This record gives sequence, C-alpha cells and structure tokens, in this order.
Amino acid sequence: MTLALLGTWLAAVGAGDLVRAAYDVVSPRRAAVCIGAGLGVLLAGLLLLDLDAARLVLLLVLLGSLQAVWLLGSVLAVGPDRTGPWRDRARSLALLALGGGTVAAVLGAALLTTEPTLPTRLAGTVLGRWPLSDVLVASGVVLAQLATANVVVRLVLDAVGVPATSNEKQLKGGRVLGPMERLFIVGLGAVGELTAAAVVIAAKGLLRFPELQRAQQRLPPAGPSDVTEYFLVGSFASWLVALGGAALIHLA
Repeated sequence: MTLALLGTWLAAVGAGDLVRAAYDVVSPRRAAVCIGAGLGVLLAGLLLLDLDAARLVLLLVLLGSLQAVWLLGSVLAVGPDRTGPWRDRARSLALLALGGGTVAAVLGAALLTTEPTLPTRLAGTVLGRWPLSDVLVASGVVLAQLATANVVVRLVLDAVGVPATSNEKQLKGGRVLGPMERLFIVGLGAVGELTAAAVVIAAKGLLRFPELQRAQQRLPPAGPSDVTEYFLVGSFASWLVALGGAALIHLA
C-alpha cells in the first residue's frame, strides 16, 4: 500500500503550520492564509496522484476540512487568552483532527488505482531518482518536523500540566533547536544510523543538564521542577515525532 496520500496530508498540515510558526496569537486573516497554504499544498499533491475528479474532490474536502480543524483548534489551544474547559476542548479537537486526518489518509490510499508517477517534465530532474510516493512521504515528514511537531509538543506539555510558555523563558531556543534536532534524527534514522541518533539524544541531555540544575536550585526541594518536567516531557514527545517520521520514510 502506498503512503503517498499520507505524505501529501502531512505536507499540507506542515505547510499551514509553517506560515504561523512564529505566532502564538493568530489573527483570523493569518489563520485564513495558513488554511489556504495547506489547501494549496494538498491540492497540488492530489493532482500529482492522478486521481479522477470525484475522488480528488472527496479527498480535498475531507482532508482539507480536517487540516482546517487542526489548525484552528491548535491555535485556540495554545493561545495565551484561552483557559479552562475551552482550552481543553480545543486541544482535544485539534488532536482528534490530526489523528483523524492521518487515519483517513492511510485508508484513502485504497482510492489510488495506480502507482503515482512524476510528471514527464520532472522525470529528468533530481526528483526523478526516487519514486513519487517516496518523494511525497519524505516531503511530508520533513515539513511536519518544522512547525507542526512544535505545536504537538506544546499541546502535550499543556495536557500534562507543564505550560510551555513560562518554561521556554528559562530553557531558551527550544522552538529552534527542536526542529533542528528532529530533522537530524529523521535524517540519521532514514539512512539506518539509529546509533548516531541516540548519540544526539544523549548529547542534548548532557548539554541541558547545567541549565536544569540551576533551575532546580532556584526552587524549594520538593521534587522535580516544572522546567525539568518541561524538558523531559517535551524532549520525549519531540523524539517520538522524529522517530515516527523516520519510520514512515522507511515504510514508503
């Protein structure tokens, strides 16, 4: 079964999130631009899959709607002005949309009647060295590591009661280091160098240890600090996203 549709879905979600990457507060106009960017990438990917008109429209409406729900739900969930039940509902809705879109993309592969191929004009380029399905999956995985994974990590931190916003002030650079680390792990995992990826993970812990120790010393001795939990939960969530991306590239 081809994973080309899943790669297209991930690319659409990643492109939409990338447009709003630097904004915690997203205006309605920017949200519309983000949704439009995701729909544009989704449409381009579906056209490459050479679907008939009815199936193309069906998948565009279904996956496009779920992409919009994910984006709007996650915007509300991470916004600083949302608290209490509204924040919890928005987070649940966003994660359900992300998971639902992933399941729909996997099951929707049954609608692909032929193995997707690159257009003739692109066959002679560097992309022609790989099957189109592999290109779409790799593109989707990479785009998802940049901004979407950051949002997923923030939602996980929020769900376990370790707010990301306040702890980011003490462990700076997480929003930049996270994508860099994930891309590194995905790249190493995709070529089978999992040992090297493990070294990267261990090195991060060693480099962050002095900052965690200083943060702990500023608090009463009542157990691990929020900063420590922020680092541990956020890091494991980020690594799982990266390893999942590497696994998808292997399966493609």
